[in-house]
Amino acid sequence: MTASVAGFWATAAAFDERIAVVVTARDLPEGHVLSAADLASAEVLLEDVPHIVWTPTATDALVGLAVEHALPAGSLVGAHALIEPSIGAFGDALEVVVPLNTSLSPSGVYEGDVVLLVDPGVAPSHERAGRPRSVIRSLELVAFDGSAMRLFVPPAEWVWWRALPAELGAPPMVLPVPLGGDAAALAADLDKLWAASYEQDAAALQPFGAGWREHAAPGELEVLTPLDLSLAPSGIAEGDLALLIDPGAPQGSAGGGRPRSVLRAVRLEHYEDGVLGIWAQPAEWVWWKSLPQRLGAAPMVLRVPEGTDTDATARSLDEEWQQAWEQS
Repeated sequence: MTASVAGFWATAAAFDERIAVVVTARDLPEGHVLSAADLASAEVLLEDVPHIVWTPTATDALVGLAVEHALPAGSLVGAHALIEPSIGAFGDALEVVVPLNTSLSPSGVYEGDVVLLVDPGVAPSHERAGRPRSVIRSLELVAFDGSAMRLFVPPAEWVWWRALPAELGAPPMVLPVPLGGDAAALAADLDKLWAASYEQDAAALQPFGAGWREHAAPGELEVLTPLDLSLAPSGIAEGDLALLIDPGAPQGSAGGGRPRSVLRAVRLEHYEDGVLGIWAQPAEWVWWKSLPQRLGAAPMVLRVPEGTDTDATARSLDEEWQQAWEQS
């Protein structure tokens, strides 16, 4: 009896043709483009069921292919279930290749990583407000070749992905979420950090402090005009009465040159470190905004004592500068 039992198990073992095959590691929807994280190995008994034998390089050959129909976790992966994505869309899905900036992760970003998709933002400047860097969403990298993702998505999402780089003004950035990390909490912390950094950068551009914008009346626009202080060796301070002066151009210059002349009298209500701040209605704003370009240089400024007849002083200076220019 003992010999019979031993013989049965020896015979059964000889015919147990279990082999390692490729199976799905999780549920995959129709049209899903395979990544290494989607595939696993399993030991199974097979007859004529289509399958792909597991090898150390099997997943490398399958990554980038798409599943022709939905596959539950543990399904055998075979040629019958796969299709080349470039053949076309699946149902209403469309193909889009999204370039990604990986500079936030010097250690690298890889296929299957859960990452935060990040708007790189735009640095503030005197010409534009800009916007802070911020997290757009979290996602898993699929069909990622190190610089771009290849996605098959419904039309509405396709439009969003296609427009994203142009809308941001640069490729979106990606930042890996640590294994077991909370993507939502990390995104919230980063958004706070980036918003604070942006506010600091914006404040550094604003020489008049946080309350500067409170001086704007409805419809007024901001202009910051650099001033040439060479006619004010003793210095200028906020609140001073001054003459704004065209520095002129020597004879022989483009357009024949022109003498130095007084443009107007100004009260330096908002002045700091060589910059005059102005809030003006659109027509006046255009005059101030284009002034350095029209003059070919920063306007000069000459401080005058309180109570000065600025019109008479301007006429006198204009006559003197006209004569000097003609003599030169």
